[in-house]
Amino acid sequence: MAFDYILLSVMKVQEPCRACLEGLARKTTALSGNDPGVLDSSLSLLEDLFDADATPPWIAGRILAHIRRRTGVWDPYATLKHREYREALAALKGLRGNIDDCLEDLLRLSALGNSTDYFTGGTFTGYIPALEGDVDRAAAAVSTESGEILMLGDNIGDFVFDLPLLRFLERGGRKVLYTVRERPAQNDLSMEDVRRLGLHDLHPRIISTGKGNVGLPREDIAGEIERLWKKEGPVIAKGMGNFETISEFDGERQVVYIMKVKCTAVARAVGSDTGTYIAHVR
Repeated sequence: MAFDYILLSVMKVQEPCRACLEGLARKTTALSGNDPGVLDSSLSLLEDLFDADATPPWIAGRILAHIRRRTGVWDPYATLKHREYREALAALKGLRGNIDDCLEDLLRLSALGNSTDYFTGGTFTGYIPALEGDVDRAAAAVSTESGEILMLGDNIGDFVFDLPLLRFLERGGRKVLYTVRERPAQNDLSMEDVRRLGLHDLHPRIISTGKGNVGLPREDIAGEIERLWKKEGPVIAKGMGNFETISEFDGERQVVYIMKVKCTAVARAVGSDTGTYIAHVR
């Protein structure tokens, strides 16, 4: 099977994705009872699904579903997510004195929220990173006079660092609908987490994708998400999972991606270095 290492218009699975997906299978199995048989079957499934026409989130979702069926563990990342949420709150508190209440700083802060990765060891830094890429275009898109903005959330820690941006935009007269997964998926924020942590008290306009898929596949765009997707207002997508899925169809409209580049495959796709925080507009 051949995999190209060129600048991609869509984010298909590449050979470097194999190690990350294997890490997902191993980590999720360990958190779900550590049954060697479950791990063996998960790794075998990975080999069956690893095809150049697939996206990494599509493969990840099927591995997660397989482990859930085999073990009956509904949310293996629950404890880690709650720890990530507490760490994000503490990190944000330590940064407050270094943040100006301006759009560019709040975009940088939002990008920092995308730091955590349980497979490559990423965590929150004690400083606000530089934001590379299409920063001016991203700020211009988000600054639109449109009354509604669709923001596609990612990890549970992202939400903490997105809140100052959400509040800034809403003070400017915009209404921001923030989407999360309906069901658990890795360390992504889900509606169960929203209810458990009382996050609607912090931002009342949190809506569900209706699914538990990693990222946002085209078939998950329905209801309120579809209504806003079809409007001219901004769409902000956080994290690599959203980029890897939405890049399949983002030619339908402009999307502002805010994320940390955590792997070589995504780095090639967006033309940035691994470890950088970027705004990427397509």
